[in-house]
Parts: sequence; structure tokens; C-alpha cells
Amino acid sequence: MTYIEASKRGTAEKLQNEGTLQLENRKFTYIQLQKITNNFGRTLGKGGFGMVYYGQLEDGTEVAVKMLSQTSSQGMKEFLAEHLTRVHHKNLVSMIGYCKDGDHLALVYEYMSQGTLKDHLRGLEYLHTGCKPPLIHRDVKSANILLNERLEAKISDFGLSKAFLNDDHTHISTKVVGTLGYLDPEYVITSAPSLFLHLTKDKRWSTKDKK
Repeated sequence: MTYIEASKRGTAEKLQNEGTLQLENRKFTYIQLQKITNNFGRTLGKGGFGMVYYGQLEDGTEVAVKMLSQTSSQGMKEFLAEHLTRVHHKNLVSMIGYCKDGDHLALVYEYMSQGTLKDHLRGLEYLHTGCKPPLIHRDVKSANILLNERLEAKISDFGLSKAFLNDDHTHISTKVVGTLGYLDPEYVITSAPSLFLHLTKDKRWSTKDKK
């Protein structure tokens, strides 16, 4: 057995040991969900197929209750996919239970008190809109995002960064730089900075924009 094969096997065994299949999830009624969420009084967010609410179980466990849209076929697909895939791992949000009560579909997850990763990543926004002149990193990847002792994310490695020296004239570089695998495929093919335009102009760049 080669070193690479042994390494892959060791990694797979480690992942298997860290994660287990959750054999059974708790079933909730709609009335129970109303009680848990204080009649859906606190909204945590809105997804493509339903609203997410804060709740507390009888023992004080905090949960997030995702009510799936009754009119969306995709909502039913998501319900079935989540309900049938009962995987448990320390780095995966755990599903605690579900509700299928008449027309009501819901999934109950562990509550993540610190919100989403998006809520904590403000570095790129600052580089693009807060810096004078604005700066683009050009090599954003997981290996360049570091965590301090408080688990605050910090962007590092500005070796490929580029400043916009004149705010009135957007500079477009046709040289593709960055790490393959993290580069926007459209950027690699067309040399267009589509990710930057999407983040700063809230639009997606496409080859149609060149016409």
C-alpha cells in the first residue's frame, strides 16, 4: 500500500469515527411547534422554501424551526431529503426532529447562536467599500482565512491584491491570478472579474454584458 493510499484510508476512517448515523429523530405536532416557538414569535431568517423561527424545548434546549412552504414542491423534496439523511457529525448542524402534521411540514435543528458565517465575514466588504483606495484580494480561499483565539475570521495573504487608484475609473486587469479550484470559472475562461462585480454591484457578470 502506498503512502497516499494509506493517508486516504486513514482520513476516511477518521471521518467515519467522528460521524455517526442518527437512527431516529423526534416527531413534533404542529401544536407543539407553536408552543416551542411561542407561536412563531421570533424569526431567525428566511430561506428559499420557508421561514426559520427560534424555539425552546421543554428541557430548555434551544432550537431553530424551519417551516417549509406548503405550496412549494421543492419544500417537500427538502423535507424528504433532510428527514431521510440522518447524519450526525460535530461539524454538521444536527437535525433534532421534524413535523408532518396535515399540511404542515417543518424541520427542527439545533440552534446556532452566533448566526451564519456571512454575519462574521466583513473583511471583503471593507476592502471593497471601506478602503481608500478600494482593494481587491484576488486569492480568497479557505487557507487564507485565519481564526484567532475568539474564532474571529481574519483575511490574510495580500500578495496578489490590487488597489483601485482612481475611484472614477474602474481598472480591469485581463491577467488571471489566484488559486485554481477557488477561481470563478467564468473569470478563468473570460478574464472577467465576475466575483468582484457580483459582490460590489449586486449583479452577476456574464458574456452577454460584453455585447
